[in-house]
This record gives sequence, structure tokens and C-alpha cells, in this order.
Amino acid sequence: MLIISPEISHDGVIKGLLISANVIIPSLFPFTVCVLLLLKSQISIKNKFLNNLTYKLFGFEFDIFIIFVLSLIGGYPVGAKLISELYSQKSINKTAANILLIYCVNAGPAFILSAVGCGMFSSYKIGVILLLSHIFSSILIAILLSAKLKKIKFNNTAKINTKSFSEIFVSCVADATKSMIQICGFIVIFSAINAYLEYFFKNYAIINKLTYFVEATSGISKTNNIIFVSFLLGFAGISIWFQIFSITKDIKIKYLNFIFGRFLHGTISSILTFSLLKIFKINITVFSSNSVITASCFCTNLSLSISLFIMLLIFLIYLSTKNSSRKIIDDMV
Repeated sequence: MLIISPEISHDGVIKGLLISANVIIPSLFPFTVCVLLLLKSQISIKNKFLNNLTYKLFGFEFDIFIIFVLSLIGGYPVGAKLISELYSQKSINKTAANILLIYCVNAGPAFILSAVGCGMFSSYKIGVILLLSHIFSSILIAILLSAKLKKIKFNNTAKINTKSFSEIFVSCVADATKSMIQICGFIVIFSAINAYLEYFFKNYAIINKLTYFVEATSGISKTNNIIFVSFLLGFAGISIWFQIFSITKDIKIKYLNFIFGRFLHGTISSILTFSLLKIFKINITVFSSNSVITASCFCTNLSLSISLFIMLLIFLIYLSTKNSSRKIIDDMV
């Protein structure tokens, strides 16, 4: 297909690059660097009341609860990246990591409020409803699974940090950059796959509908059904699944549990969204594959130019990290 119809792949790749440049990198990269900086600095909060409260509700102490909160506000791959870091530090085992991955994979508020709420539906109120549904769905699943986590012993041994701030900072930028390259790579390749599916199976309704579940941003941009969008935000999309699998390759994910968690998250989010729409008396648009919503809400010339410059800068930093001097100013220069 790449040889016979290269123009289809061309258009799909461009769409994937636009999504990466305008949505993923600007919102995820700085946040990922910051949360990794907090995690690798090994800042720990020991408070008996907070620890008891989070343990009773979720089955883990406050330090792990912070990771859960960061996954709620950081965007899909951030939670997986932090869980992978905890596992590499031997703070959690594989069983705990697999349980946490069920509900620590979440869309960020910036994406739900700005891109989906204001950009797609032209309504901040709808963005808030989708965000609340998404967050409370994760919290409900966390509470349901708390009994399993209470049976697991977490490693609370304090680790002595011997690295300087500059070393930690360079390491965080390098790790975040590597994650961004992996994430954007999956977005681009699945956008190309989606382009072929949409072109060759446009008259086959069932197969065409599968494209909604391949890449979350593309799928959400093609429908104006709020309930379905809520499900897709929880489901996350197969492209994001592969991003998670890549980031957490050392954990050996239990795939069936993870996929079940995505369906459960999407279903609960949809139910909560439907309830909130009824409470606030917001009209629900019926499902339509001919939605007036387009991907143009992600793209402007100025934002594209700035984001492409950031992508280039990230790539150069990534290449230079192998020969890092461990001095911030020198490395930046």
C-alpha cells in the first residue's frame, strides 16, 4: 500500500505530526520533565494522617498517591512513566505496577478542557463535565482495587540521593525526550494506518468505526457525541496502549487486565458523563460519523512553527545526552 498509494500515507503522517507538534509535545514534554524531577529528587512526604487516609481509601501511602494525582493531571503516558520509574527504583513490584496501570493512565486536563471542550464542542462546561467524569472514574476504580493493593508490601526504604541537581535535571530531560520520541512515533504510524483504513474501508461501516479506537485524538475529532467521546477518553486508544507498553516494557504488563481496565474506565466515564449532562440539562448530540468537528482545532501556523522548533530542540538534546558533561549550561549550549 505504501508503494501503490503513497499519498494516503503522506496525508496520515502529516496529520500525526500535527497532532504531535500541537497537542502532545507542548502539553506533555514540560510536565514530564517536572514530574520526573520530583520523582528522581526522591522527595518523600511522611505524614501519619495522610498515609492512613490514602491507605484506607486506595491501599497505598501518600507518596504513591502523589503519583496517582500526577497521572490524573499529566496526560496518558505520564502515569505509566512514573510507575515505570517506581518499579526501576524497586519501590513497587510487578503486581502492584500492573494494578496501578489500570487506573493511572488518564487524559490530562489541558487536553480535555482546551482541545476537546473548548476546541471541539466550543463549550468549557462540557470540558469540565468530561474531565470530572474521567477523574472520578479513575478514583472509583482505584477504590475498587484497593483491597488487592493492601495485600502487597511496598518498599518504603528511604534511598540516599547522591546526585547533584544538574545531573538529575539532565537525566530527566533525556528520559522525557526519549518518551516523547516513542509517543510521537506511535502517533505518526497509527495515523498512517488510520488513513488507509478510512480510505479503503470508507463504505464498510463496521471497519470504518474501528478507526475511532485506533488513535484517541483522531477518533475524538471525528464525532460530536459527548457520551462516546467520554468513552474514548477512558479507552485511550490502541496507539496510546502501545505507548504504554513501550514505556513499561520492563514491567511485563498483564495485557488482558490492562485492556479490561481501559474498557471499564471508558464505560464508567460514559455513565458519569450521561448523568452529569442530565443533571445540568445539556442536550446530547446523537452519534454521527459526519461530525462538523475537524482536526483543524489542533493546528495553527504559529503554534505549528513553535512546536516544530521545540521538537527540533528536543531531538538535539536527546542526541547530545550520550556525551553529556553533566553541567546544565554546557549541555544547553
